[in-house]
Amino acid sequence: MVNQDRAAFLAAEDVSRETLERLDRIIDTLDVWRKRSNLIGPREWPAIWTRHVADCFQLLDHLPNDARVVDLGSGAGFPGLIIAAARPGGHVTMIESVGKKCAFLRAAIEAAGLSATVRQERVESVGPVSADYVTARAFAPLPKLLDYAAPWLKQGATGLFLKGERWKEELTEASQTWNFAYEAIPSRVGGSGTILIVRELRGGRH
Repeated sequence: MVNQDRAAFLAAEDVSRETLERLDRIIDTLDVWRKRSNLIGPREWPAIWTRHVADCFQLLDHLPNDARVVDLGSGAGFPGLIIAAARPGGHVTMIESVGKKCAFLRAAIEAAGLSATVRQERVESVGPVSADYVTARAFAPLPKLLDYAAPWLKQGATGLFLKGERWKEELTEASQTWNFAYEAIPSRVGGSGTILIVRELRGGRH
């Protein structure tokens, strides 16, 4: 089942041999860890490539090879690990507060030889991290996500957020507190999700 899903992903995406090798090592590590660390549900596993990896792969259109990325609430490594696998010339800093998830992320980084680090901290209190891009997937509604991402976005970083079907409502809510430029790109992975690109963040909570 997973092998068929992998084949479908490869038929749809342009993936180099080196990147695929890194992705395989990440997914193999996730397979070992997923049950004991509650990383991904059993119903999600058969579509791990075409749903989860492919969803994250969409971000690569907006990331140069040398991108410095901070990934908020990294969890099972989507998109942080996937970006690190496909953009080896850059560096990804993954912020995750749960110890077991951090242990998995570090194991996957080591297995795949990624240029990435893990910081076990809460995103609202994370120390300084230099980044050109901020990413997140299924982490928080946009108003709260902008609160978390503000330290980077206000310094000129670009937000790349994979959002679900409520993204328009979240955008309206966030606009009540923040001023920002944005672009919404429909997801290629089905459903009514979108890639929300956020720049020029101003304002915020007082």
